[in-house]
Amino acid sequence: MTCEEARLLIGADPTATTPALDEHLATCTACGSFHGEMRSLDADIRRALERPPDLARRRSGRAAPAWRQWALAASVVLASLAVLGVWLLRPSDTLAHEVVAHVQHEPESWLASQHVSVQGISEALRGAGVTLDVTSDRIRYAQSCWFRGHYVPHLVIQTARGPATVLILRHEQVRARRTFHEAGMTGIIVPAERGSIAVLARGAGDLDDIAGQMQHDLRWLPDAH
Repeated sequence: MTCEEARLLIGADPTATTPALDEHLATCTACGSFHGEMRSLDADIRRALERPPDLARRRSGRAAPAWRQWALAASVVLASLAVLGVWLLRPSDTLAHEVVAHVQHEPESWLASQHVSVQGISEALRGAGVTLDVTSDRIRYAQSCWFRGHYVPHLVIQTARGPATVLILRHEQVRARRTFHEAGMTGIIVPAERGSIAVLARGAGDLDDIAGQMQHDLRWLPDAH
C-alpha cells in the first residue's frame, strides 16, 4: 500500500482498518501522524453533532438553536477537509519531509570518511533495479534502506562542496523538480527515467548539478520490481 492509497482510505473513514493499512502505518510515521489527526477530527465532529443543548437555555424552557450545533459541526468538517487537502494535494511536500526524516535517522551517514567497496555499493543497489556509473572512491556511505514500503539505495557521495546524500526512489513518481529546505538541509527531488532521485546537502547550496549527474549515471534495469 502506498502513502496516497493509505491517506485516501483514512480520509474516507478514519476509524476503518485493514491488514494492509495496519502494516503500512506500522512503518510510515507520516501516515501514522495523519491517521491520528483525522481520527481526532472525526471525534470532534461526532461530539459536535451529539452536543446537548445549552444548560441555561434548557432551564429557561427554550430549545437551543439547531443552527449553532450545525455551525460547529460544519467548522470541524471544514478543518478536517483542510487537513486532508494538505496531505493529498501536495504529495511532493510529504515525500520531501519523509526523505529528510529518514536522513535524520541515520546521522552517521554524514560522518563516513572512507570510500565504500564495489561489493558494498552492489549490495546497496541490489533489489532496487539500478546500477550506477560512479567510481567507488566517491561514495562514502551505501545502504539499502526501508522507505515507504520498499528497499531503496541510500548513498552519500563526496563532492567538491562536501558530502551529498542521494536516495534512489524507483517507486516514487514526481511530475516536476521540487526543492525544499528543512532541518538545516537543502534538498531537491527530480524525476528520473523510472521513479525519482532525491539529493540532500547540509546547509544551503545548488544541487541541480549533482541531481543531473545522478540522472546521467544511473542505469535502470527493466526487470526490477
